[in-house]
Amino acid sequence: MTVFTPTRIRDTTGSIDRTVAANATAAVSFYCHLTAGVQAPRVIQVVPTSVAALGIALVLSFVSPCVAETDDGSADPAVLRADAEKTFKTKVGPFVNKYCISCHGPRPEAGINLQAALKSPGGASSSLHWKKAVANVKVHDMPPDYADEIPTDEERRQFITWIGKLKYMAPRDPGAFVIRRLSKVEFGNTLRDLYGVNPAIADSLPEEVVGEGYLNSISPLQSELFLDIANKVVEQVVAPDGQPPSEVQKRLFGDTPSKAADFRDAARQVARSLARDAYRRSPTEAELDVLVSVFDLGRENKLGYTASLSLMWKAVLVSPQFLFITPAEEVDSKDAIVPLDDYQLAARLSYLLWSAPPDAELSALADQGKLNEPEVLRAQVARLLEHDRSRALFDGFGAQWLGVSGLERQSFDPDVFPQMTAALRTAMLEEARLFFQSIVRENQSVLRFVDSDYTFVNEPLAELYGLEQPIEGSTMRRVKLANPNRG
Repeated sequence: MTVFTPTRIRDTTGSIDRTVAANATAAVSFYCHLTAGVQAPRVIQVVPTSVAALGIALVLSFVSPCVAETDDGSADPAVLRADAEKTFKTKVGPFVNKYCISCHGPRPEAGINLQAALKSPGGASSSLHWKKAVANVKVHDMPPDYADEIPTDEERRQFITWIGKLKYMAPRDPGAFVIRRLSKVEFGNTLRDLYGVNPAIADSLPEEVVGEGYLNSISPLQSELFLDIANKVVEQVVAPDGQPPSEVQKRLFGDTPSKAADFRDAARQVARSLARDAYRRSPTEAELDVLVSVFDLGRENKLGYTASLSLMWKAVLVSPQFLFITPAEEVDSKDAIVPLDDYQLAARLSYLLWSAPPDAELSALADQGKLNEPEVLRAQVARLLEHDRSRALFDGFGAQWLGVSGLERQSFDPDVFPQMTAALRTAMLEEARLFFQSIVRENQSVLRFVDSDYTFVNEPLAELYGLEQPIEGSTMRRVKLANPNRG
């Protein structure tokens, strides 16, 4: 049985408490497991052969994405990078300039531009060029036999060996951060789940840029947008003066105390409830003091009880504790690695698998301190994956990991690809989602992603693929593949 221990990492300076990234490094962690394993404290080193093991790995992440050793046994990332750069400078660069660049320069043959790759050897766009080049060099296809100069077998070996060090020159995983901001989708879903508003209320937020690591900052423009959204949420939920309160308003604010002297105590209880839901954990007394001070500010400015509560609620909606996934408090430990609390674990699990805040069951287990128990955690992973909302795992991770996230936005020349309609592209993306979901829910081996005997198609897809089975209609269905090369 694979066991992953949830951890939180402390900054090397000891000044801040940093949480381990949960899904920004998921693909890297997955790759490392399949290739070399992950060496990290508190993690049993195994290669997960099922998606269940992978799912927990994605939630908990690791101290470092990959740990490997140089020839002298060093596992220091700086040493690994320096060694790779030295090999590139002394061996690979001269090899490419001598044998390859004349054909694979600005006007590359076979689409392999090694001149650009020389300028950014560790860049993501260069990786494919290097892999293609190595594949051709390895089988002696390149340089061709008629070239003026042919490399020796030793030169070929050195070039091929270097590709294994390429990962150390890639932009480094940014590591763990104190906090990570909710994505646009997560933010909208959270507002929907907690307050019943349409998640489209978050559409005014800019799209996230796919890059390294998590979003962990807010620009001035985004601050204004978050405040504007908070105002809209409150306006939708809180009834105007003189009108009966909405059901959500009654749930959030409760009844108005009969005596003004009781307003402040009641406001603190409202703040506690609001913060528990929004912060995804129990608030500290200091955090409640801040919220109550906002309520006091409203009262000082002659706002009524409900209006002052609304002001306090807006403070919750634009607080870092709501917009970011944060640790509850500083852990009193000198250890570099400390356990995640149940609230952090619940938040990571729910946002990874559902792109939404923890539901009532997950929150209750966190309150009881039971979520760290292996059997409980395993059961919750299974429960969340079985729910329809787990399609968020594909939308938020699977589509990017499989490289199909931009398929629906991809443009095609209708004269060259007349069959590539919007409906067909949607079906292609749905095929990838259903296939990904079937592997996850059926707990199949991750090797199924590269070697399977089934897929999901509708009539247009079946015609495009040239399948022999009679498929009719637009409904996607699972079909067995007779040709193993199709899987």
